[in-house]
Amino acid sequence: MRSGTILRCVTACAALWALLPSIASASPLPTGFAEASFQGRSPEHDNGVVSFTLMNGDCSKKDYGDGRGESDCKNGNLRSQIHTSSKQKLGGAYEYSMEIWIDPSFTYSAYGQPRSPLLIAEWQRINAVKNHMYELHLDTMRGVQFEDKNCFKPEAFGEWRRFTMVVKWSKGSDGLLRVTCDDQIVYELAAQQTAIPPRCGERVKLQCDPKRQNLRRPISWQVGPKLGGFGTEYRKHGLDSPFRTFPGSGLRMKVRNLYYGPVRK
Repeated sequence: MRSGTILRCVTACAALWALLPSIASASPLPTGFAEASFQGRSPEHDNGVVSFTLMNGDCSKKDYGDGRGESDCKNGNLRSQIHTSSKQKLGGAYEYSMEIWIDPSFTYSAYGQPRSPLLIAEWQRINAVKNHMYELHLDTMRGVQFEDKNCFKPEAFGEWRRFTMVVKWSKGSDGLLRVTCDDQIVYELAAQQTAIPPRCGERVKLQCDPKRQNLRRPISWQVGPKLGGFGTEYRKHGLDSPFRTFPGSGLRMKVRNLYYGPVRK
């Protein structure tokens, strides 16, 4: 083998070897989860812990593809989320569970709003407009809330806290939905439909339009922070930007022990 050929081989091998540490350190998301389709900032995953960071400007320019010509950036939405790879169906019973850690230095208050526009988890029907279902809200005035029920107080920030939701997705009277935070029941629907959330279409849940509900669409669990903006028509409301005011230091949160699937005993 000529010396030039040998030198090229050595150089190529050295370059490949230099890449190995980064390849080895790259860690996929927990089994059963994938990144959000309209991602503003990717989370990090290390040894079962998914770490999210949400900062001003973390929006996706990708068009929603539903004919409205909208995107997260146009609507003022900031996002760093993962979602369940397989989707859930009406008629099925499921458990959704995780432990949550919120940076204790985080500061964001949703004064004057019945529910915080900052979400850290949500359930919605995919490929359907305004089919958002249930949501886990965050601010530093009320802490973490499921819908309008307190889950964790702000004093719990900086500690790992457990969230679990057991549900039978149903459009009939056999539906069930029970949310526990640190094993304490905070929200419950029993012997009633769970496919369309209470107060769908009201001011507290405008992303749920009763006239557009498509119960044939599968359900996705989305985990991670998303701050909803003012929408594309923000100027009609006298606003200068579709984006809400958000701390320059952003939000840092973590989740671990993610689980979704059959209800565990």
